[in-house]
Amino acid sequence: MEDIEKKFPDSLEDVPVKMFKLISGESIIAYVHDEDELDTIAIEEPMKMVMEGEQQLVFSPYLPFSESKLHHMDVHNIMFETDVHLDIKAYYMRILLDQVEGIEQEKKETSMAIRGNSSLH
Repeated sequence: MEDIEKKFPDSLEDVPVKMFKLISGESIIAYVHDEDELDTIAIEEPMKMVMEGEQQLVFSPYLPFSESKLHHMDVHNIMFETDVHLDIKAYYMRILLDQVEGIEQEKKETSMAIRGNSSLH
C-alpha cells in the first residue's frame, strides 16, 4: 500500500480539498496531497459531483472498486482545479466520515455476532 503521510489540519479551511473539472466533462472533488511531481496530482477519496435538477448536488464515489487509497491524476486530463466553498467541503468531509463510521459499525456488529450476545443467534 502507498505510504500516505497523515497531517491533520487545525480547521476545515486548512483541509486540502479541491474541485477538478476534467477534460471528459466530469467534475470531481477530492482530498489533495502535496507532491513534487509536475505531471500528476495525488488525490485521495475522489467523488464525482453531479447537479440533479436546479438545487441538488449529488456526490458518488469516483473509483469505487479501487484497492488503492492514493490516486495519481495526470494534469493533462484536467481543465481546471479550484478551491471549494466551505459548505461544500464540509458536506464532502461529512460523507467521508459517515463512510468510516459505517465501516466501524459493521466491524463492531460482526464482532458481536462472532462472540455472541443475547440478541443474535
